[in-house]
Amino acid sequence: MRLSKIRLTGFKSFVDATPVPFPGGITAIVGPNGCGKSNIIDAVRWVMGESSARHLRGGSMADVIFSGSGSRKPVGQASIELVFDNSDGALGGQYASFSEISVRRQVNRDGQSAYYLNGTRCRRRDITDVFLGTGLGPRSYSIIEQGTISRLIEAKPEELRGYLEEAAGISLYKERRRETERRMRDTRENLERLEDVRDEVGRQLEKLAKQAETAERYRSLKGEERQRRAELLMLRIRGLENSRAELARELAERNNALESRIAEQRSVERDMESLRARHAEDSDALNEIQGRYYQIGSDIARIEQRISHRRELRESSARELERNREALERTEAELAEDSEKKALLVERLATLEPELTATDTELEDADQKAREARLSLDQAREQLDVLNERRGDAERQAEVERARIEQLEARQTERQRRQAQLAAELDELPGGDNSPGSGLEAEIAQLTASRAELGQRLEQLDAERTQAREHIDTTRTALDGHREALSEVRARHTSLETLQAAALGADGEVSDWLDRLGLRGAPRLGEGIEVAPGWERALEAVLGDALQAIAASDLETLAARAESLAGGQVMLYDAGAELPGAPGAAAAGLSTLGSLVSGPALIHELLAGVHIAEDTETASRHLSALGPGQSVVTRDGRWFGPHWVRVRSEETAEGASVLARGREIEALAGQIAEFASAVTDAEKALADAESALTTIEARRTEQQEAIAATERDLAGARARQEAEAERAREQHRRREGLVQEQADLQSAMEAADDEVRAARDRLEAALTDAEAVDRSRAPLEETAEEAREAVEAAREHTEEVRGRRQDIALRIESAQTARGSLDEAIARLERQKAQLESRNQELGAALDEVSDSDETLEAERQSLLEQRVAVETELAEARRRLEDADAGLRERDQQRSAAEAAVSELREAAESARYRDYEIEARLQTQREQLDGLEVDVAAVTAALPETADEAEWETELERLDARIRRLGPINLAAIDEHRTLSERKGYLDTQQADLTEALDTLQTAIQRIDRETRARFRETFDKVNAGLQRLFPRLFGGGQAYLEMTDDDLLETGVTIMAKPPGKRITNIHLLSGGEKALAAVSLVFAIFELNPAPFCMLDEVDAPLDEANVGRFCDLLREMSSRVQFIVITHNKTTMESASHLAGVTMAEPGVSRLVAVDVEAAVEMAEADT
Repeated sequence: MRLSKIRLTGFKSFVDATPVPFPGGITAIVGPNGCGKSNIIDAVRWVMGESSARHLRGGSMADVIFSGSGSRKPVGQASIELVFDNSDGALGGQYASFSEISVRRQVNRDGQSAYYLNGTRCRRRDITDVFLGTGLGPRSYSIIEQGTISRLIEAKPEELRGYLEEAAGISLYKERRRETERRMRDTRENLERLEDVRDEVGRQLEKLAKQAETAERYRSLKGEERQRRAELLMLRIRGLENSRAELARELAERNNALESRIAEQRSVERDMESLRARHAEDSDALNEIQGRYYQIGSDIARIEQRISHRRELRESSARELERNREALERTEAELAEDSEKKALLVERLATLEPELTATDTELEDADQKAREARLSLDQAREQLDVLNERRGDAERQAEVERARIEQLEARQTERQRRQAQLAAELDELPGGDNSPGSGLEAEIAQLTASRAELGQRLEQLDAERTQAREHIDTTRTALDGHREALSEVRARHTSLETLQAAALGADGEVSDWLDRLGLRGAPRLGEGIEVAPGWERALEAVLGDALQAIAASDLETLAARAESLAGGQVMLYDAGAELPGAPGAAAAGLSTLGSLVSGPALIHELLAGVHIAEDTETASRHLSALGPGQSVVTRDGRWFGPHWVRVRSEETAEGASVLARGREIEALAGQIAEFASAVTDAEKALADAESALTTIEARRTEQQEAIAATERDLAGARARQEAEAERAREQHRRREGLVQEQADLQSAMEAADDEVRAARDRLEAALTDAEAVDRSRAPLEETAEEAREAVEAAREHTEEVRGRRQDIALRIESAQTARGSLDEAIARLERQKAQLESRNQELGAALDEVSDSDETLEAERQSLLEQRVAVETELAEARRRLEDADAGLRERDQQRSAAEAAVSELREAAESARYRDYEIEARLQTQREQLDGLEVDVAAVTAALPETADEAEWETELERLDARIRRLGPINLAAIDEHRTLSERKGYLDTQQADLTEALDTLQTAIQRIDRETRARFRETFDKVNAGLQRLFPRLFGGGQAYLEMTDDDLLETGVTIMAKPPGKRITNIHLLSGGEKALAAVSLVFAIFELNPAPFCMLDEVDAPLDEANVGRFCDLLREMSSRVQFIVITHNKTTMESASHLAGVTMAEPGVSRLVAVDVEAAVEMAEADT
């Protein structure tokens, strides 16, 4: 398995899509400092899952996206794709069958990051799992970037151990161990919470046992109460059904009398139908005579129009004939003029065509001269290109030397920085024993006190939780009471609405007819009336059936459809009509009923002339003062006229009080809203109490977690106290190593100054060569400029000749077009001339044909005038007969009105009985709904009820049962179910406790097995890497020895240090070596790890920078030897390393801020490196 290529798009300085191939075993990436070479290393680290912007040399993850340059705008997304060749199946598992593996990551400026594996979106965890055990990772030993060598050497023993773990492939084991430990922590926490819950459930079971016993007694009494209440409701239903049967007999008698009166009314209506038929016949006769009268008038007008039309026709034909003669003369003149123009155009075309031929010849000569001038210009430019290439070679040589100078100066700067860092580190190292033991002791004491305080807070939260649960029980009981009251008020409200709908005619025999007309839901007159309190019965006595009047529009159309009304009657009124106010002045000493009423405008028309009096005596005193059409009504509904009085029975008035019932419905609606609000408030209070309990539980959990965290901190503080002594000894060893490194850096800096001076000399030579080329270019540039001017002159001459030719061609084309237009005009004029001659002949013939005699038409007109006089006489007789029929209809209509008044009075009595029946039915419905709400067997209750049962006796028994229930006090009805549920939950919790205990034992066994395998793998890897280090170190150093050493006997926790002995020196810790020696030691360790478990590739970023030539040579030899097994990607400025590479990739920044990949010739690069020596 190897890395075949990288695709970079929008990543840092690689704004354009840039593929970077890696065809060989060793690929060297070269280029000047700052051109973006290390961005390739960052790209690989980023796509492997690096989430820290600091490790990618940025401040935030958005910094990896190209942020723009002087000539480029920022982009919105960065994408990196790694393509692996897996043809050898090195990557096993589900991906072993893929010959190529693609891993891609992209991110946008919103911070949204996505991973793709073989084109399929996946998680970062999936990418990590694919490369687990392969040695690849965002911070693994396979990527050695700038500074990584120093971090590797200066790594703490624990950090250095991580590299060995990755090589051993035990990172998967450690991940599993962490997962198992996390599961164990979760299991222990669950077990602790389970113990708390079991204790709480036990306490609740003890309390619920007594509540459940009381609840059982309560249920028994409520069952007996339900049975007695059902029997009481059956008694009431039986009484209401008897009353309704008696009322049905009364209603039948009233209906018989009403049908007799209706028969008399139908007889009068039949007489009116006969009179209407005769009226229709007279009306038809009148219409027929009027039709003949109008027809004669129309015939007279038509003849007069014909006489006028013939006169106008003769005059218009004469005028058109004169116009056509003038047009014919104009057409002949235009025809002669167009013929002359055509002859002139033919002569012009004969002159222009030879000129076009001559111009074509001149254009060919000019094109030939232009080609010759362009050939001279190309030759001059080729000579300039040769000089430009020479100058480019000199510039590239100068760029290489500048890069080398920059690299050497950068290394000097890095050495100076390291010198300063070493001095700072020496200053920072304490000179004596600065034991922080007192500070740790104070921290341990503080943590101990915090643990005690947290324990007290946990006990306080336990008490608050108990109070919250008691509050929930109390609130739930209050909520049940509010809901029961709301149910009773709603039942009363529903029964009254049913009565009101019946009283307003919402139900009845005309419902189907209203449905067909779309008026079923239209408002009734009684629904929109407001009356002063106490005068409801008076208003209902006066309006009667009018309260059922229905608002409608287009009353004439609705009245025409009355024949479809099967039975009954209905009153409609125009709700949008504007009616006048109450007419006339009030009688002396009395107010009008209309002044107490507000509503639709029709009310004032119906109440016109109706006055009010407090009682019958007051009304009687004012009867003599009433005028025609006036009346007076008392507060209790007695209605007096000058010679009549209408009274209603007390029972009818009470049962049919529509307006009073409406007030009660409104009052009940207010009570429903109040009870609903109380229920809502109680539900909210219950929800708040439950929410408060949840909050307390959450705080209690947080407190438990805080206790656990404090205990962990306390253990950590004690561990740090033990580690302080070891740290002091390590600081002493560190000081000795820093002093030795300072001396080595000073020697390296002096040698680097000599290399910088030599590079500056080579740079000066390259710049001199470039100036010489510039001097040779001047005469060639003048020659090229002269050739360019000749080309431009030839081009201008060619364009001038081409313009003249185009002008002549356009003139010829224009003349040909004009000739064609004249041919068409001549043909059109000839056709127009023929048409005018033909039209003149037609007009002459038309004038000859107009020969009708005006005298004949005048005679016909006189005859029609005589006929119209005779028809006028017949029309007068027909109108007289129609007026006689109208008089007969008016007389029969008066008789019909008297009959309707009698029917209305009888119908009102029947409706009063029907209202009482509706009220009894509503009461029955209410009682039955209450009976259904009790959920009892109605048949069984009816059978058990004695025939002699008394309603009062049953009400007394219910009161006794209610008193016994109240003596039980507050009842928790849910206690029985809660007790049963909690008992089941207690058993479930006991089972869970056993399962969790068993799971803990299983997890502990799994950790022990993972630890055994981890120890074995780590020991094996340590031994192999140690052997590799002992073998490779002498090769890179030319002698000496090195080995790995464990800091602890515990293989699971021990750190690792490197002990080294370069040739001629004593064995010591690697921290005491020079910079170059540290680098070689680190490379030895990395290569030893590679031999153990080779990663697919290894990336080295200027690892050879601190090495001298001899060490670089040995380093390159080792690279070539291992490249058959490990793919190396090396970023370098060293010529020896370049020579050892099988492929070179150049990175340049020709456009400021934008990196590009350029091809590099390996042989040319080697020759250039040799020339530098």
